[in-house]
Amino acid sequence: MGDAYADKQDVKDPLQLATEASWAAFKDAGIRKDDIDILLTGRSPWADRRPQWNNIFASHMQMPVRMTTEITFHGAGVNAMIGQAALAIAAGVADYVLCVQSDAVELFIDATAVGAATDACPQFEFPYGPTIPTIYAQLACRYMHEFGVTEEDFAEVAVQRQEWAIHHPKAAKRRHGLITVDDVMRSPYISSPLRRWMCATWGPGGTAGAFVVTSVERAKHARRPIYIHGFGTCTTHEYLCERINLRKSRIPLGPLPAITTTGAAHAAREAYAMADMTPADMQLGALAGNFSHTVLVQLEDLGFAPKGRAMDLVRSGRMRPGGDFPVDTNGGWMGFGQPGISVAADSLVETVRQLRGDPLGLLAGNSPKRAMAYSAGGMLACHSAVILGTEAQ
Repeated sequence: MGDAYADKQDVKDPLQLATEASWAAFKDAGIRKDDIDILLTGRSPWADRRPQWNNIFASHMQMPVRMTTEITFHGAGVNAMIGQAALAIAAGVADYVLCVQSDAVELFIDATAVGAATDACPQFEFPYGPTIPTIYAQLACRYMHEFGVTEEDFAEVAVQRQEWAIHHPKAAKRRHGLITVDDVMRSPYISSPLRRWMCATWGPGGTAGAFVVTSVERAKHARRPIYIHGFGTCTTHEYLCERINLRKSRIPLGPLPAITTTGAAHAAREAYAMADMTPADMQLGALAGNFSHTVLVQLEDLGFAPKGRAMDLVRSGRMRPGGDFPVDTNGGWMGFGQPGISVAADSLVETVRQLRGDPLGLLAGNSPKRAMAYSAGGMLACHSAVILGTEAQ
């Protein structure tokens, strides 16, 4: 595994970041660049919209490979890459697969201006001028309606993300220090019921994560290998209006057309079944919580709380620093920030670092051996869950 970072004092573009992270991953795995058989990247970074970005990166690295492709699964692409890489290794078509994603939105583009144009339906959403928070606020309203959750509850979720973020040197919100529920409730609305502190921020400036996937046998010489126990994916739509219009599904999504159960539930079930584990076996969690309410929905869909009861888990304190089930230990998407499409790589990097016991921020106090790393992409559209551990099964 390798990671790389950039900021306004040390500007790097996505290609530079991906290169730096990949070289770090090669060194970490004890291999050469020319050992890579397959290269997987996510979709083109927001800060570098050139198509066939996987080919651009392979060319930049002067790294001919047997096969390369983009896993265009929105923000869930990195976790999905890990699963695809594992399948290639198991099939015997590759010895080493490199999975890499980078971005640097804050340093190169105005994401606020272009974000909704990317993820809003051009026919039924974009003409009305939504922002990304506006689209997500629909789920927040529905969740509050169904389960009686309040804005103050959403505020508590934000407080706990910040408790982790203040300890991570790269976290975008670190400089703000600790916050309280009152602080969150005093922050202005971005899109009702979501206030500023209930939303992810753009930043840090730029990040990258690179992961080398190989067989258990070949990993024996690597530095503290992390094992892939299971993975699962699911996609249900592209635009949220289409999800709201869904009336029948072969995949269980709760009582349609309600949107408070997402494809994360199916992805998690697949991952647990493959790993022969249950949610109770997980000792660490990494979510894709770009807003307070999505944290709650994901905790439920991943099996850590019954539907509508995730606030009980939040209030228990188990996910806070010092708790026995640490979640989003870098601050998550809300506290660490969203540097672009690489945000899922940041969470996966954090998961690997915590399992190895060498995080850049605060160490999880429970010495976790098994973790659920989940990522989402698009407007609740794509879902990918990966179960990782420190021991081979």
